[in-house]
Amino acid sequence: MKHYLYLHAQSARSALLKILRQPFGNLLNLLMLAIALALPVSLYLGVSSLQQWTAKLNTTPQITLFMELSSEQADLAAVESSLKHHPRVASFRFVHKDAALKELEQRSGLNAISEGLGSNPLPHAFIVTPQALEPAMLDLLQKELSGLPMVELAQFDAAWARKLHAMITLAGQLAWLLAVVFALAMVLINHNTIHMQILARQEEIAVSKLIGATDSFIRRPFLYHAAWQGGLSALLCWGLSSWLAYQANPALAEFASLYGIDAQLRSLQPLEVLGVLLGAMLLSMLGARLAADHHLRKNQPA
Repeated sequence: MKHYLYLHAQSARSALLKILRQPFGNLLNLLMLAIALALPVSLYLGVSSLQQWTAKLNTTPQITLFMELSSEQADLAAVESSLKHHPRVASFRFVHKDAALKELEQRSGLNAISEGLGSNPLPHAFIVTPQALEPAMLDLLQKELSGLPMVELAQFDAAWARKLHAMITLAGQLAWLLAVVFALAMVLINHNTIHMQILARQEEIAVSKLIGATDSFIRRPFLYHAAWQGGLSALLCWGLSSWLAYQANPALAEFASLYGIDAQLRSLQPLEVLGVLLGAMLLSMLGARLAADHHLRKNQPA
C-alpha cells in the first residue's frame, strides 16, 4: 500500500514539475481554461446576486383588494381573518377609505377635494404581500382572494412579476447551458493537450509496454498532469471572476443607488470554490483518460 501511494505521489510531483518547467506554454493553456470556466461562473454569480437584490427591493408584487362601497365591519373582519390564515399570504395591511382619501389629497395637492365630493367615493382596501413570486402562484392567489366576501376587485402588477421571474429563470438557464458547453470544451481541450503529449512520448510508451508496464501505469502521469492543469485553471478562474466583480462593483453600486439598494456582485464562497476546483480537475482528468485510452487501444499488440 505504501508503495502504491508512493507511486501516485511521485507521478503527481513529476507532473507538477513538468508544468513548472514550461511556464509560458502551460500558462497560455491555463489562461484559456480559466477564461472558459470564468464565463459560466461569472454568470452564475450574477444570477445569485440578482436573487439577493430582488429580496431587498421594495417593489415586491402586492395584491390590492378593493372592497365594495357597501361593505360593513363584519365583511372587513371576515376578509381580515381569511388573510391571516391564508398559507400563501406573507403579510397584509388594511387601508381605511378615509386614510386613502387623505393620502389622495396630499398627493394631488387638493386639500378640499373631500368637501367638493360631499362623500368619500373610495372603498376600503387590503394590500396583500404574497409569499411566493412565481407568476402561476400569484395568479392563483389573485383568483382566490377575489372570491372573498364583498371584494369587488383584486388587482396586482402581474406584468412586473412575470418579467422579474422570467429574467431570473432565463439567466439561470443560460448559466447552466454555458456551464455544460464549457465543461465539454474543457474535456476536449485537455483531450487534445494530453493527446499531443502522448504523441511526443510515443516511443517511451512503446518501450514501457514491452517491459511489462500496465495501462494504469502508463496512464497515471497524464491523469495527474491533467488534474494539475484543471486545478490551477480553477484557481485562476476564481481570481479572474473576483477581479471582474471588483471592477464591476463601483458602476453597479452607483446604478443600484438610484433604486435605494446596496448591490454588489458577490465572489465565490469556500464551498463553491471547492466545487469549481473538483469539477475542473475531474473534467480535465476525463479528457486525459479518453486520450490515453484511445492511444492504448489503438496500439494494442496483435
